[in-house]
Amino acid sequence: MGLLDFFRKKKELPQKPAFVERRFLPRWKISAPAKIKAAGETDYTPCEIRDLNMRGFCLVTSEKIHDYNTRVELYFNDKYFFPADITVTWHKEEEGKQIYGVKFEQVRDADREKIYHMMKENFSSCFGKLI
Repeated sequence: MGLLDFFRKKKELPQKPAFVERRFLPRWKISAPAKIKAAGETDYTPCEIRDLNMRGFCLVTSEKIHDYNTRVELYFNDKYFFPADITVTWHKEEEGKQIYGVKFEQVRDADREKIYHMMKENFSSCFGKLI
C-alpha cells in the first residue's frame, strides 16, 4: 500500500438486490395464528402462518417437523379446518423459531374453496397485498 492508495476512491460493496417474487402464484401475507397436527400425533402444535396461497404457506413454529412429507391438519381460528398432504421445501431457524416453506401436495377442491372463503372473510385486506 503506497502513499497515494490512501486517496484512492474505495470500491463500494454491491447493493443487496431487492426481493424478486419468483412464484407463479404469489402468496397473501397474513401472519395469522393457527394450529397444526401431523399424522400420527395426538396434540396440536401452535404455530403462525406468515403467508399463504393455494399451493403452499410459510409456517413458523417452536417445534421441529420431523417428517418432511406428511399429512397434516391445519386449523385457523378454531373455525377453519384443512386436511392436506404437504412437503417441506425449505427450513431455517431464526431466534429459536423454526421457519418452514411448505408446499401442498394434495388438497381437495372443497378445501381450496374453504381456504378462499377463509381468506375473504378474515383477511380481505390482504387480497391486494401479495408478497
